[in-house]
Amino acid sequence: MLGYIRTDTSELRLREYDRYRALYCGLCRHMGKCTGQCSRMSLSYDFVFLAAVRMSLLGEALKTKQKRCLLHPLKKRSMVTDSDTLRYCADASALLTYHKFRDDLHDERGMKKIRACLSLFIFSEGYRRAKRRYPALDEAIRQQLDALNRYEKDTTLPPSADAPAEYFGKLMAAVFSEGLEGANARIAASIGYTIGHWIYLADAADDYEKDKKSGSFNPYLRLFGNDMTEENRTAIELAMKKLLSDAECAFLLVDNFPDSDIKEILYNIMYLGLPHTAERILKQTAKGELNEHEKSL
Repeated sequence: MLGYIRTDTSELRLREYDRYRALYCGLCRHMGKCTGQCSRMSLSYDFVFLAAVRMSLLGEALKTKQKRCLLHPLKKRSMVTDSDTLRYCADASALLTYHKFRDDLHDERGMKKIRACLSLFIFSEGYRRAKRRYPALDEAIRQQLDALNRYEKDTTLPPSADAPAEYFGKLMAAVFSEGLEGANARIAASIGYTIGHWIYLADAADDYEKDKKSGSFNPYLRLFGNDMTEENRTAIELAMKKLLSDAECAFLLVDNFPDSDIKEILYNIMYLGLPHTAERILKQTAKGELNEHEKSL
């Protein structure tokens, strides 16, 4: 469900892009140290966004060094080092990754179920390390995903996209605000909740055609059936825009940016990257409907 939070790289200045990549490479290195080398396979830009938000709230300055890595051994790269925030993000990533594959193990069949079983084994050590440090967060993630799974399997409930998205929003609110206090905790929880809600709706729209063929749960299939009309896509677009507007309102409360480049990166993601992702997904859905119509002719 993750993988939707990206920058619009073409609109980043070179210095900002270097900072963004330094966060990404730094997170990768911290994952290797905190949750084991295998955990680096789950590296995601979503947690770079999480890191940038929490660093901004905490006023944590970026400490960077030029280092080599296994994937790029010939040329040193700028990486963020010695960061408590990146250590936390490594643990949060390990917890979410493990629970994702735990759900897949229960819900999938065939090769996907085998893949989930192998992935649980691969990521289990990183999960155990992260759980020791953040048992309350682990429990919060488990509770919200279990509640989401129960909702998705209950066919007696009225069709809704917002109701299941609520669970993932609460999950991300817990991830964003863990360990923070006061206003910082409230701002982080608000950003996490709205972004989590948005991610669920984006993922549902992105998987609409695939779920229609496989028969898997999708809130839009319950709402709209097999007919994703232009009117339905407009409704999804408006809902996603509203969530981004709410996230932007919370984001504007952040007033202690320790690094101007990080501020510009976050603005890029909020005002360009996420809207462009939504636009791409909805266009893809429209194309899928067009292809289905052509096949029926």
